[in-house]
Amino acid sequence: MREKKEIRINIAIDGPSGVGKSYISKMLAKELNYKFISSGNLYRAIAYNALANNLDLNDEKLISDSFESSDLNILDDDSIIFKNENITEKLRANEVSDAASTIAKYQKVREKINHFIQQYSEVNKGVIVDGRDATYRILPNAEAKFYMWASPEVRAMRRVRQNKELGINSNYDEVYEALKIRDYNDMNRKVDPLKISEGSIVIDTEHMSIPENFDALYVHILRIIKDKK
Repeated sequence: MREKKEIRINIAIDGPSGVGKSYISKMLAKELNYKFISSGNLYRAIAYNALANNLDLNDEKLISDSFESSDLNILDDDSIIFKNENITEKLRANEVSDAASTIAKYQKVREKINHFIQQYSEVNKGVIVDGRDATYRILPNAEAKFYMWASPEVRAMRRVRQNKELGINSNYDEVYEALKIRDYNDMNRKVDPLKISEGSIVIDTEHMSIPENFDALYVHILRIIKDKK
């Protein structure tokens, strides 16, 4: 008797800065043996290419025309391939991160990167993506969609505590104000603002520990997978 093929789904997670989306996404990916895709790394790849070729970062058309979604690839070990070159180690430089923040605002660049993730997730089921617009723009067809939430007060306290554990001194008031500004900008930007999209399951992490947060999403994911059997 032929064994049933394992059912794998795609997962999209939205939420404000500092709510723990990437951390929980990585935990879920490890538990489920899924692929966590950091869209930030893909933007860094485009930024690295722009810097390597001395392109004007403020020229939106030039940056957009510098690549196609087919130029990108992700290997099984999460290495980032751009135009057949493994550039993973080159994406960590500060200037690449700074450049990525600039080019990530460009609509055509966002469309091409989203197109790559969508194609990749169709061929390789079992993808987890997080972001501000993951549930309705990056992976609109994801079978599981979540919106993680916590107040800026709680997120600021968490970040200060995490920084302290890392040996980094940070001021709560400054962190809190920065998060509030980031929230306002994310929720009010013209292109793909942060919002609770249709079909998203809201996870209020306000009073949750990390394991509780993980379990909350994991239970929903297992139910969704079960319903597809």
